Amino acid sequence: MKTRSLFSVILAAILLALPMLLLSACWRHRGSKTPAEAKERLAAAVAARDPARLWDALDLATQWSWMTVHRAGRESYDITLSNFPEGQQRERMIRRFERAATSENATQLFARSLAADLWPALAAQLAAAADREPVMNAAATEAEIALPTGRLLFRKTSRPAFGWGFAGLGDQAEALKRAARADLEALRTNAADYERAAARGLR
Repeated sequence: MKTRSLFSVILAAILLALPMLLLSACWRHRGSKTPAEAKERLAAAVAARDPARLWDALDLATQWSWMTVHRAGRESYDITLSNFPEGQQRERMIRRFERAATSENATQLFARSLAADLWPALAAQLAAAADREPVMNAAATEAEIALPTGRLLFRKTSRPAFGWGFAGLGDQAEALKRAARADLEALRTNAADYERAAARGLR
C-alpha cells in the first residue's frame, strides 16, 4: 500500500510539473523579450527563407489561428470521408481539406501554405526598415515600423511567458481561421442531415 501511495504521489508531481516544463521549452520558440529581438528573429528567418524559423518568429495569436485551421481542416476532411457520398462534390471537398489532413501539425501546414512571393515581400520591408527599431504603443502591446508601403507589426501576447512576435501575417491567419471554422460547422450540419436521412431510410 505504501509503495502504491508513493507511486501515486510521484505520478501526481510529474503531471503537475509537465505543463511547466512544456511551457519552458516553448519559450525559446514562441516569443522574443523585446520588439527589437522579434525583428531580428524575423530577419533571420527571411534571410534563410526558412518556414520553421518564420513560424517561430510569429506572434502567438497568429500561431493559434493556424492551429485552429489545422484542427478544423483535419476534422472537416474526416467528416467528408465518412459522410459524403461519392461524387464531384466529395472530391472537391477532399482536395480542399487534404493539405491540413496530411500535415503533421500547424507548423507544417503553415510552411506548405506560404506563397512564393512572401519571402521577397518581407525582405523588401526589412530592407526598407534598415536598422530602425519598432516603436511601441502606449499600452506596450504592439510595436511597429512605419514604411512607405505599409508597416512591420509586432505584438506581445497577454501571456507573459510568450513575449513578442511578428504579427504581419495575423489578419490573413485570422481570415483563414474564420473560414475553416465556418467550413467545419457547415460540414457538421450536413453530416447530421445525412445521418438523419439514412436513419429514416432504414425505418
